[in-house]
Amino acid sequence: MLPVPASQSLPNIQLIHRPGDASVSALRRPPLKIRKRVLVVDDEIPIVKLVTRILAIDNYEITSAASGDDAAQMINAPGYPGVDLLVTDLIMPGINGRELAMITRRRFPNTRVLFVTGFADRLFKDLTELRPGESFIEKPFGVDGLLEAARLLTFGQISDRDEPRDRRDDGREWTDDRVRGKVVRLLRKLRMA
Repeated sequence: MLPVPASQSLPNIQLIHRPGDASVSALRRPPLKIRKRVLVVDDEIPIVKLVTRILAIDNYEITSAASGDDAAQMINAPGYPGVDLLVTDLIMPGINGRELAMITRRRFPNTRVLFVTGFADRLFKDLTELRPGESFIEKPFGVDGLLEAARLLTFGQISDRDEPRDRRDDGREWTDDRVRGKVVRLLRKLRMA
């Protein structure tokens, strides 16, 4: 580690947003209305704890495993309730993340998979693209990035809030004779029609 000059202090970067802490600009997300089951798997215990702590912000029902082998035993155990989202390290000793995803989806086909990796280039080795319902986030990741990725995979959106629709997407907008007339007049003015 390089020595830090006495006149220069290191920045204090918080990893976890705590409610009421105005110094951290977390995305504004309403709490989850539906609780989903998440399985977090990584061979590095600090990563498991970090991911679990971050996902707990969104009130997921979280279980964890310290290896792909342990996770596979959990998934194949009779009475295991299933998993909506598998958050797994890609490179692990024994059963790796890709193999674990296949094992999980064999038993629970609707499971979404988020690969957490520091080796994104290895993720696409022998693959041109990820399968449907799969995504990845590269280490190091931020709190908001992980929460957004988890919400996008499990719910298809970041927020449950009804966002105002873009009027340009409304096909009826262009069937209105007044709007069409305005566009035609504008194009004539510009000598494009």
